[in-house]
Amino acid sequence: MENIPAHLVKSLNDLGLSNNEALVYAALVLYDNAEAKEIIEFLSISKPSVYEALDHLADMGLAVKRITKPARYSAISPVMAINLLRDKLNRAADKALIILKQLESEKVKTDKEDALWTIYGDANIEYKIRDLFGKAKSQIRCMIGERYLPFIENCRMGDVSFRLIVISDSSDLEKKLHGLFPGKNAEIHVIPSEKFLAPPPFAPPEFEEAKKFMNFENTLELIIDDEELLMIPPFISGSVSVLNTKNKGAILQIKMFSEFHWRRLVEREEFPLPPASFRNKPRK
Repeated sequence: MENIPAHLVKSLNDLGLSNNEALVYAALVLYDNAEAKEIIEFLSISKPSVYEALDHLADMGLAVKRITKPARYSAISPVMAINLLRDKLNRAADKALIILKQLESEKVKTDKEDALWTIYGDANIEYKIRDLFGKAKSQIRCMIGERYLPFIENCRMGDVSFRLIVISDSSDLEKKLHGLFPGKNAEIHVIPSEKFLAPPPFAPPEFEEAKKFMNFENTLELIIDDEELLMIPPFISGSVSVLNTKNKGAILQIKMFSEFHWRRLVEREEFPLPPASFRNKPRK
């Protein structure tokens, strides 16, 4: 069995074969054709397990049983086998997706709607971003550091209002993004990091100290239809987790901050200082 790599078995598992079916099919490819007892001896697995795997492989069309005494088995070509398994997997995925979308439309509301969830790992974060882009019905509001650009570059979305701020010092990035997201509903701006580091006129003295902990490269704020939020604060370094919620209060608060950033950094709106009496109010 040393001739059958473990990663081959794992790949065949992912395509829908059990461990024994994967091993038996691989052994048949290696042997060209063989009796059951030869496969049993080669794989060192039980006789019932081998016969069960051979019958299932024959039922799936991956193996051919020759009516001889004793019966001999041969595998169909690997190209045909992989195409057959891939087609079966795609058909199953299509059927499952139809039913799951129906279930999603009938979603049961629970008292956990306001929960704050954590999604771990870059791959899971990317899948969630793609999912939210695809589900957007009216608007997408997004502010990200450049490290997350690969996560959105190939996202599919409908004809929705799209507002994007990317924190980056790349001078030619904005042109590229307009090419990736064409259309009259897309407003895209690349803002240098130094603009984010510039304090607003009403910033408290502590702002300069807070700057030391800021990592705008890691910023992620994504709001879909004012219904769902995905966020990584700019104070977390090298994070592989993201906060996700449908909490209306949290979404409203981040939306207000997002609007403030847009008006200050994109529209360059000047915000007046608060009254001196307020700024100089003693702290308790």
